[in-house]
Amino acid sequence: MGRALTLIGVSGSCTGQQIVVNRRSMVIGSTRQCDIVIYDRQILDRHAEIAQTLDRWFITPLDTNALVALNGRRINGRQRLQHGDLLSIGSVAFKVADY
Repeated sequence: MGRALTLIGVSGSCTGQQIVVNRRSMVIGSTRQCDIVIYDRQILDRHAEIAQTLDRWFITPLDTNALVALNGRRINGRQRLQHGDLLSIGSVAFKVADY
């Protein structure tokens, strides 16, 4: 795997937490079967997927009702994540950092 990705919680129930994405693909959701579990009323069972292609990271909503925003703009399909981006998943926001 290339560079790791870290999500730093800046608002909502994950404020202050750091989540390290350490596999090529990880699912974010509210059930224990997900790789990254976030308990929040606005998070669906299988909400979004973070995946790495070559050395680039991408976020993809997994449901048409999944609220995912990148730098304040709602996304409906796969979008590239870059260092410094603000990623909102439901009512939780993360700063994206890659190392």
